[in-house]
Amino acid sequence: MSEGRKPRSHRPDRMADFVREEVAQFLLNGLKDPRIGFITVTNVKMTVDLKTARVYYSVFGSDKEKQETEEALSESLGKIRSHLSKKMHTRFSPRLEFFVDEGLENSYRVQELLGSINRAET
Repeated sequence: MSEGRKPRSHRPDRMADFVREEVAQFLLNGLKDPRIGFITVTNVKMTVDLKTARVYYSVFGSDKEKQETEEALSESLGKIRSHLSKKMHTRFSPRLEFFVDEGLENSYRVQELLGSINRAET
């Protein structure tokens, strides 16, 4: 390690894991909005200052169901953050930003394409 450089803190990673668990549990058990479909919180990335949590999620369903879930999450930000602040033992709760994680969907699409190529070759 070079002189004058601080070692990387693991606190943002630990906080991200905690936020992921709490948000996932709240979406599953605490938030009763019928517009939220089959949702999976795939990842959370915290900023170094712990003031913002970027929550990545995937939703299974039609495009309409995905849009409704996105709207419901946007409208429920206050409730989710309030729940989080009650569970966290910190001075403040992070600002939440939700992003669709398209990695899983893209992975399925690639598998389908590879499967169709294999079927065409046989």
